Amino acid sequence: MAQWNTAAQARNEFADMMESLTPEQRQQQSLCDAWTAHEVLAHVTSFVETGAGSLFATIIKSGFNFDKAAVAMAAKRSGRSTTDLTASLRANGSKSSPLPMFPEELTVADIAIHTQDVRRGLGLEGSLGETLLRTTLDFQTAHKKADILVKRPPLDGIKLQAADMDWSFGQGAEISGSAEAIMMALAQRPVLDELSGDGLANWR
Repeated sequence: MAQWNTAAQARNEFADMMESLTPEQRQQQSLCDAWTAHEVLAHVTSFVETGAGSLFATIIKSGFNFDKAAVAMAAKRSGRSTTDLTASLRANGSKSSPLPMFPEELTVADIAIHTQDVRRGLGLEGSLGETLLRTTLDFQTAHKKADILVKRPPLDGIKLQAADMDWSFGQGAEISGSAEAIMMALAQRPVLDELSGDGLANWR
C-alpha cells in the first residue's frame, strides 16, 4: 500500500501543477513527444478511470502495443476540461493499476516522469521529492518490468551516481548528475547535456 500512497501524493501534486497553468500553457508541447501538457493530464487520468476489461480491450485493439493503447486512452479524454480531469485524478489518486502485470512502482515512475515532462517542456521551476525520485530510479534500473514504461539505455558496465542524493546503481564507467536528470535520461528524454562521465559514450 505504501507505493500507492506515494502515487496518490504524486497524482495530487500533478493536479495542483496542472490547475496552476494558463490555458495557453496547457496546450504547449511537453517533453513527451506524443502529448501537450493537457494531453499528459488526460493520459495520467486515464489509468485511474479505466478498468481491467477496458484496458485489456484497448491493448488488444492496439495490436498489443502499450504505447498505442496509452495514446488512444489519452485521446478519448483530451477534450475534457482541466477541472474535470484533475477532479477525477484526485478522487482516484490511490487507485491501484487495473492490471496485475503493472507493478505499483510503474505507476509512481509514470507520474514522476510526466510531471517533469510538463515542467521542463514549459520551462517551469519545480522538483520532485526524494521518495518519488528514489522509487522511480529504483524501478527504472532494477525492476524487470521497467521496459514496459520505456526502453532504457544500456546499463551493463555503467555506474549511475546521483550528485544531489544518496543514490547510485551499477558498476563500471560512471554517469553522474542530478537524480532528476538521471531519471529523465533513463526515460529517454533529451537531458544528456545535464549529465557527465565516461559512461555517457554508451548513451549518445
